[in-house]
Amino acid sequence: MIAPRVFTGGDLATNGYLLEGKDGVICFDAPEGMARELMRTGVKPVALLLTHGHFDHMWDSVLIQEDYQCPVYVHKADEAMVLDTSYVKMFGVVPPIRAPSHVHNFDVPEQGSAPFVCAGEEFQIFHLPGHSPGSVVFYHPGWGILISGDTLFCGGVGRWDLPGGSRTALLQGLRKHLVGLPLETRVYAGHGPRTTIGHERETNPYLDIV
Repeated sequence: MIAPRVFTGGDLATNGYLLEGKDGVICFDAPEGMARELMRTGVKPVALLLTHGHFDHMWDSVLIQEDYQCPVYVHKADEAMVLDTSYVKMFGVVPPIRAPSHVHNFDVPEQGSAPFVCAGEEFQIFHLPGHSPGSVVFYHPGWGILISGDTLFCGGVGRWDLPGGSRTALLQGLRKHLVGLPLETRVYAGHGPRTTIGHERETNPYLDIV
């Protein structure tokens, strides 16, 4: 069974993931310490895919970009917060986090889905705003894996009270895109433990579709 390697870093215990595709390793999110972990283990990612632009998920993105000359992807709606990290001062983060020099955007319809090929693997990417305007999740049907960022957690969902957040958009997106996935789909969230769609359908009050 294919499963990502998990790295948890930073004061917010943010999860980053490494998945080995046919043509190399994909890095999902870049919490503080991820670049050091890549160097320690000798892993050389071919791409960094950000689930969204919040600082704890893109913290090491510039180091990964510089160390491996790999592309950094983020949804267009979150591009500004990745490239201009001055806003982190409002969260008490000092000194400012360095930003990557440039990023690429995912080609996905507003609140829709699209195929996304990376490292020889085809994912389905869903735009699921609400936690942030540009939150996306990655689904690999062949592996039965969902990288959910801060949209869906074990027993909960992402907070919607941050700038650009929306409770309505988040819950609509979860119900539109995620509740219909196979129950055995393994969910790897931006914080906390692994879960499954089936477990969340049974126990997570935010996925109540009755």
